[in-house]
Amino acid sequence: MTNRIPVLRAVQMYLEFCRARNDSPNTIRAYNSNLLSFVSCIGHETAITEITRKRIRQYLFSLDASLKRTTVRQKIASLKSFCNWLVGESLLDTSPCEGIAGPRPHQELPDVPSEADMAKLIDGEIPSAYPERDRVILELLYSCGLRAAEVAGVNVDDFTSNTLLVRGKGKKERLVPVGRKALLAVTEWLPLRKKYLTEMELETPALLFSLGPRESVERLDVRTIRRVVRAVAIANKLPPYHPHQLRHACGTHCHDHGMPIQVVAQMLGHARLSTAQIYTRVSSVRML
Repeated sequence: MTNRIPVLRAVQMYLEFCRARNDSPNTIRAYNSNLLSFVSCIGHETAITEITRKRIRQYLFSLDASLKRTTVRQKIASLKSFCNWLVGESLLDTSPCEGIAGPRPHQELPDVPSEADMAKLIDGEIPSAYPERDRVILELLYSCGLRAAEVAGVNVDDFTSNTLLVRGKGKKERLVPVGRKALLAVTEWLPLRKKYLTEMELETPALLFSLGPRESVERLDVRTIRRVVRAVAIANKLPPYHPHQLRHACGTHCHDHGMPIQVVAQMLGHARLSTAQIYTRVSSVRML
C-alpha cells in the first residue's frame, strides 16, 4: 500500500462520508472531536499508512488519566470506525485498531427521579411566560421518553391520533404512543401556538419554537429545553434535572409497571436491547 494521504485529510473525507450517511449531528461532532485529538497527537501530515497499532496505543497512553472510562471507550470506538472505513475504501489493507480494547465499562446506574417527583414536576408550577409550551416539553420528555433533540424536531403534523412520529438518531423514525396527559398538554398549546404565529405573521411546521422579544420561528434548541427543565425542577423544589433524566424515568417507570424491556427499547429508540437493559437493573435496585 503506497497511499500517502495525510491523516487530517482522511479524517475530513470520513466526516463527509458520515454526513452523507445521515449520521446525527451529535455523532459527527463526537467523531470530529475524537479524531482530531488523535490527529493532534500523531501529526496532521502523518500519512494514513503510518497509522500503526503502536501509535494508537501511544495516543491512548497519552490521554489524561482523569478521563472517564466511557470517554476513552468513545475515542477508541471513533478510531475503530475511522480505520474500518479506511479499509473499506481500500486506503488501508488492514485496520491498525484490531486487537485494541478499551477499559472495561463501569456501568453506573442513572439517577432516575421517582414517580412522585415526576408527578410534582409535571403537574407543578412552571415559572415561564409560556407555561403551556413548556408543559409540552416536559410531557414529551417523560410521557413519551423522547431525547431533547427529538423534542426540538417534532412537527405538528407528526401527531396521528394517539401516536407520534419521532425522528431519532441517524434519521431513524419510530412511532411512539402518546398518553392522555401528553395529548392534553399538546391540545392546550396548539391554540396559543396558532395565536402567536398569527400575531407575528409567521409560519413554521415546528410544534415548539422560540418566543421572546425578537419575532422568530426558530425551533427550540436543546439548550433552551435544558434550561426549561432545570428551571421547572428548581421552582418545584426538586433537583436541577437534566432532560435525559426524564427519559430515564420514562423507561424505568414503564418497566416498573410491567412493560417488557423489548417494548421499552423500541419506544425509546434504542438500537440495541442491551442499552435498555439498564432499566431492569434500576428497577431491581429500587426494590431493595
